[in-house]
Amino acid sequence: MAKELEFVSKITKNACEDSQLYDFLSDFRNLEAMLPAEARDKVSVSQETITIQAMGSMNITLSVLDKEPYKLVKLGTAGNDMFCLWIQLKQVAPYDTRIRVTLRMNVPLIARPMIKKDKMQEFVDNLALALSQIPTMAFNKNNMN
Repeated sequence: MAKELEFVSKITKNACEDSQLYDFLSDFRNLEAMLPAEARDKVSVSQETITIQAMGSMNITLSVLDKEPYKLVKLGTAGNDMFCLWIQLKQVAPYDTRIRVTLRMNVPLIARPMIKKDKMQEFVDNLALALSQIPTMAFNKNNMN
């Protein structure tokens, strides 16, 4: 029997418009340029999916499961509901967009002891922090504005 675990990040702030962040996050091709050179040969990217070569020949494919313009990008694994990651955006003023990341995981009973809750919380907080630091010039560089 699987148990759903949920981790919600702290709310972070980005000095970009919500439309800029949404356009950037909803197209995985924008992330490819941010990858270190040594990781690029282990990643295959399209607009809606990113496939990462993990251990050996095992691949993990993340897909955009749902989008709501300028508010939400929902990511998950293709073909199952093992986990979903929501990136929520809310513009509170011009060039002031708030970001919250939520991770939901369906964890089988046997795997529960392997999940480190503090590490998962740290992951969502760090992801929200990283998204808050995407500079406006990243959109200009990628012609995203």
